[in-house]
Amino acid sequence: MRTEEKLFLEEEEQERALLEQFRKREEEFVLSEYREKAFGQARLLWQCTFDRDNGDVPQLDYARRYAEHWEDMERENQGLLLWGPTGTGKTFAAACIANALVERLVTVRMTTLGQVLLRLFGLDGGARMEYLEDLVGCRLLILDDFGMERQTQYAQEQVYELINRRYLSGRPMIVTTNLTHQELTQTPELERRRIYDRVLERCVPVRFDGANQRQAQAAEAQRRMRQLLDGAG
Repeated sequence: MRTEEKLFLEEEEQERALLEQFRKREEEFVLSEYREKAFGQARLLWQCTFDRDNGDVPQLDYARRYAEHWEDMERENQGLLLWGPTGTGKTFAAACIANALVERLVTVRMTTLGQVLLRLFGLDGGARMEYLEDLVGCRLLILDDFGMERQTQYAQEQVYELINRRYLSGRPMIVTTNLTHQELTQTPELERRRIYDRVLERCVPVRFDGANQRQAQAAEAQRRMRQLLDGAG
């Protein structure tokens, strides 16, 4: 091969490599933007992915299948209600779904109703409407710790407005809650009941009832730190 041809091929290969690097950086930037919008300031949720499943939460299989069949779930406006005691993996499961969909450039918003109410209290006019439209218009809305927000009449009105508008939009929701199934289905309060009815109509209940994963993780972290402090690491 002549020297000129060899140099030309080397330059061509370098150009392809540079284009590939640029493409990867652009993809990483876009994914980062999607994650920022999905989780806000909760960057720890970026680490909640299905490949970190240790097998301790069998209900995670439901979450995995939900993500795998996302197009069907979206078409049928089908969500999930992840309910059970605190620390049993509900938030992790919901965040795993969010991250799996973000990888496919699906618009997701994951927040708590407490955070939503704080934002709404601080906004008015067009800014308030824009924030609500973002929550209503994203392809998947995840509400974490549902039922833990303040239960004032004004708060319940705002929660109902969001849930009802999302319901009418025909877009799915995933809800996690520490409320029991009885509290969700038999509450005597009209305001709460009409909120819960909207959720239960569109979200399949999945019960999380295993060991408290947070306590187990905290105990393991303390054990490792104790080893380091004792010089046994």
